Amino acid sequence: MHSVVQHRFRVIACRSMYREISFLVSQVKSACDVTFLPLGLHNDPETLRETLRREIATTGPQRFVYEKGNLETGYDYDAILLGYGLCSRGTEGLSSPRYPIVIPRVHDCIAILLGSHRRYEELINQYRGIYWYSPGWIEHSLEPGKERYTLVYETYREKYGEDNARYLMQLEESWQREYHYAFYIRWGFPVDEIYEAFTKECAKFLGWEYRTVEGDERLLRDLLEGRWDEERFVVLAPGETLEASGDACIFRKSVPAQ
Repeated sequence: MHSVVQHRFRVIACRSMYREISFLVSQVKSACDVTFLPLGLHNDPETLRETLRREIATTGPQRFVYEKGNLETGYDYDAILLGYGLCSRGTEGLSSPRYPIVIPRVHDCIAILLGSHRRYEELINQYRGIYWYSPGWIEHSLEPGKERYTLVYETYREKYGEDNARYLMQLEESWQREYHYAFYIRWGFPVDEIYEAFTKECAKFLGWEYRTVEGDERLLRDLLEGRWDEERFVVLAPGETLEASGDACIFRKSVPAQ
């Protein structure tokens, strides 16, 4: 379409980063068409993989017809950008015959919000047992805390009775003993103060220590602006396939045998 648009990207991302990506898309010079997918797809890696494959397969040139003068115009994408990490290996096996695919070298969205895999590792090594809270996760999922406890308990009580509900809640809460900290990732949004207070209340209810950690936009901004260095990103050429590397690089790429 217009020649002043230097780059056009199709962005496919997890809804956990809805605010962060929407904020950056309004600022970057690239023109980004964004599709947000539901949270929790990584819990079933095959479902995540097939959902991403469908989105990639349906990516194509955009065409528009102006009725007056029967003028047809449109545009194509320069690349497909994935707002995901390895995500329980749910992104492994992805490829496109038509477009380059770009993905950050991270395990999940938390590292993206923190700005790098290295910073993520530094924090989890320093603070053993972190449960992460962020605007996207608070807005689009039922995060651990009093509200979640009450809803789950009442659901069990109505279905199975008081005694069974108490027993099931003991099972429900067993995983919480693996965590000791509630970290809120702050990006400077207007909701931060409210969501920090919410996270503090959750931490108090669960017996965890609360921390605030500053998010870092650089990794996500560079993804959207096309600054894709090899250390932080994998850039798949059309026909190349994304694979898990099993080492600090997280990803590698392969070319199908001819």
